[in-house]
Amino acid sequence: MTHTRVHVYITFANPHLVCDLCRKPAPRWHNNDKCGCTEECWLDPCNHNAEAVSVCPSWNPVDGCICLEVLGSVAHDPAPETAQR
Repeated sequence: MTHTRVHVYITFANPHLVCDLCRKPAPRWHNNDKCGCTEECWLDPCNHNAEAVSVCPSWNPVDGCICLEVLGSVAHDPAPETAQR
């Protein structure tokens, strides 16, 4: 008998999050509570058990990045979905 498990990932609303350890984009995290894994949670795709920190000082869930409007410039890389347009 073969047993398989589907991992459960939660996508962050803030597209400007990076891993606090490696500084690579961290769009989602593995939720071990929902899939029954015994390992600790990790960021995807870097697999670090670390905090996801925002590189956008103005991001909020209602307006998104408002750096240009508030600060007059954008001092961070665009969000991944913005860069693909």
